[in-house]
Amino acid sequence: MKNKILIALVVILVLVISAFFAQKEFVSREDAGKMEENVSTDGFKAITGQEKEIMKNEISEEKVTWTFYQDSSQWSFAGKPPACSEPLVFPSPADIKSASSILYPGQVRGGDYKPHGGIRFDNLENNEVDVYAPMDGNLFMAARHLESEEVQYSLYFTNDCGIMYKLDHLRELTGKFNDIMEKIPMKGSGDTRTTQIVPSVFVGNGEHIATKIGFEANKNIFLDFGVYDLRKTNGVVYGEEFRAQFQNIDQFGTHALCWLDYLEEKDRSIAKSLPGGDGIQGKTSDYC
Repeated sequence: MKNKILIALVVILVLVISAFFAQKEFVSREDAGKMEENVSTDGFKAITGQEKEIMKNEISEEKVTWTFYQDSSQWSFAGKPPACSEPLVFPSPADIKSASSILYPGQVRGGDYKPHGGIRFDNLENNEVDVYAPMDGNLFMAARHLESEEVQYSLYFTNDCGIMYKLDHLRELTGKFNDIMEKIPMKGSGDTRTTQIVPSVFVGNGEHIATKIGFEANKNIFLDFGVYDLRKTNGVVYGEEFRAQFQNIDQFGTHALCWLDYLEEKDRSIAKSLPGGDGIQGKTSDYC
């Protein structure tokens, strides 16, 4: 009798243990499915199975990514970033010889603080200005919105070592970039919130990005251009009142560079000889 009871208890114990591990395996699979879904829908909503495999490979290979964390107000990286090439030198993203003035980075323009600068082309007949990638990078976030009833594109790139650059007020893109931006939700006037691009898209130095810039209706021909070193802050100290008034100081302001100083010599001399593009601020800059 005792043997039968003992056997019955063993059987019950085995069943309980089996049920426990079966449930644990089910939960693990379910959680893994949710994790995959979250990763695959973090940016574009329409991601193919092939793109999912690419994402998995990138994650498994520890591809270098740079992310800004709001809670710590810092940029952090995943993977193993290589050392940046020194000195940092790059060409102008558009033909500086055709420019009329320079919008200096690190000044208040239009009631907002602009860590980025820009290039104006007021002497041209139309908005047909070619824009090229000034350095290798990964397109990792972007925005498109209507402003004055015209589509405007903002693109953000980071290279593996931690240099980021921004191209904004692009009006018409080349095929590759137009295909990417069509997947990003169109936002309304003044809504420049970005969408994360997953997986990021590699863009080579000199790659053709845009064929038109600015606004066609009023022939407002300009390009926003910003360069940021995510590895360290630039030493500019912003007061609390200033920080409360203007957003994204930690994300962009404290990492922005005076990109004029890093242009190739032939472009740098032309850029610095041009007048400041803002009628009030001129060449005033927190960085230059």
